[in-house]
Amino acid sequence: MSKEKKFKTRNRNIIETAERLIKQKGYHHFKMSDISDELEIAKGTLYNHFSSKEDLLFIITFPKLQKLRDSLSEIVTEDTDFIEKFKKVIQKSMESDYHQFLLLSFSDVAVLFQEKNQKDMERIQNDIIQEFSNVLILGVNEGLIKEDFSLDFLSHQILSALDPLLYSLLVTDSKKMKHEEFINQTTELFLYGIRKGYKL
Repeated sequence: MSKEKKFKTRNRNIIETAERLIKQKGYHHFKMSDISDELEIAKGTLYNHFSSKEDLLFIITFPKLQKLRDSLSEIVTEDTDFIEKFKKVIQKSMESDYHQFLLLSFSDVAVLFQEKNQKDMERIQNDIIQEFSNVLILGVNEGLIKEDFSLDFLSHQILSALDPLLYSLLVTDSKKMKHEEFINQTTELFLYGIRKGYKL
């Protein structure tokens, strides 16, 4: 095996092991030495790949955000009406690899917005918010959304609805709701609030 191929294989093994360990232990209890112990590699070798556990968390998380953004972008171009697209946006977001990973480690992800990765994280988050806005524009064009709503406001509200804390409290931890019920009620709540015909 060439040196380059060996490096790439080890890199992939480190990322996969780190993701599994973060899911098991939580980010704050996870140590870089856990990876070197499990993969039986020297710490120096590990640090040749990743300089910190923050770097590892970013490498694990960022592709999941990219995948979510791309799947939302595909929904916008589907040949369905706004209501169907909106439901799909909520479902895809909550069932995305990013959201599922967040459910296991959401208190730790704030570390990604620290100085080193902040610009990349803000950019991808803004891309996702823009995809929410693109779907909402379709609702405006179909005459279904009240014109006095700011699409920027609504897009940020959708993002906030995907906060994993509420999902964890109602679905994961207490089992008070089923996954499908949570998605349906979140979708219905939004659609009720943003559609024409209701005003405070």
